[in-house]
Amino acid sequence: MNFVQFVATRTFVKHFCIAVLIVILLSWAVLASLGIYTNHGESLSVPDFNGLTIDQIAKLETSKDFELVVVDSVYDLSKPKGSVISQEPLPHSHVKANRKIYVTLVASMPEQVSMPDLVDLSLRQATAILQTYGLKLGNISQVPDIANNAILRQLYNGRTIAKGKLLTKGSTIDLVVGSGLGGDKVQIPFLIGKTRQEAIMELRRFSLNRGTETFDQDADSLDARVYEQEPRYAIGRYLNLGHSVNLIYRSSTDFDFDSYIQSYKVDTLQSDSLSIENNN
Repeated sequence: MNFVQFVATRTFVKHFCIAVLIVILLSWAVLASLGIYTNHGESLSVPDFNGLTIDQIAKLETSKDFELVVVDSVYDLSKPKGSVISQEPLPHSHVKANRKIYVTLVASMPEQVSMPDLVDLSLRQATAILQTYGLKLGNISQVPDIANNAILRQLYNGRTIAKGKLLTKGSTIDLVVGSGLGGDKVQIPFLIGKTRQEAIMELRRFSLNRGTETFDQDADSLDARVYEQEPRYAIGRYLNLGHSVNLIYRSSTDFDFDSYIQSYKVDTLQSDSLSIENNN
């Protein structure tokens, strides 16, 4: 009996059909078991854990369907300590049961940074390093010294702070800068019409200090703009680095600052370029 004759026999056909049936049944069983194991077609809505502490989340009935994993913590004074500030997947996303939910908590203690060594650096270098470390530049004062525009002392709360001292992130550092023989000077920036935050940033940009602040006619600090500055702006008028500028504000909702600025007849682009050139 050759192969063709064997394939045509009733015995071969019967066993072949049985084998095919077994393969089909096994395939169906595997797919069915996978569906059960992976909960195919079933999903749960992720609860909103934001603002809740881990203990509060543990008491929720829905939390038993997920695995909570803390991946990070950040310090935020506006949020309750130990509460969730962000989560992944996002609230109301649809996921499988027992899915891991990655959360970031509000730290109980503020983040601390090590004080860098700014002595002998230029003022520009020191300012950049403070920003890198998450520290703020405070007042700048000049003293006669041959090291022109170099940092002589770094101060925290009025006292010299050493390199490596731990500080709360966001702390303000005051700097004492050498004035050289004649002292570096900078063109007075034109601050009229700027918001309080813009004016403060402009003063810091040119290494000048914020002096007294007066809010005229009970102006709100949120919508107030600079109405007067002292010393007043004038092209060719310079101040020593670290000099203080006093600011008077008025409400932008009750005063026409556009017309007021035009009355100064000032080329603000020219004044900015002069300030930047002298500051460099």
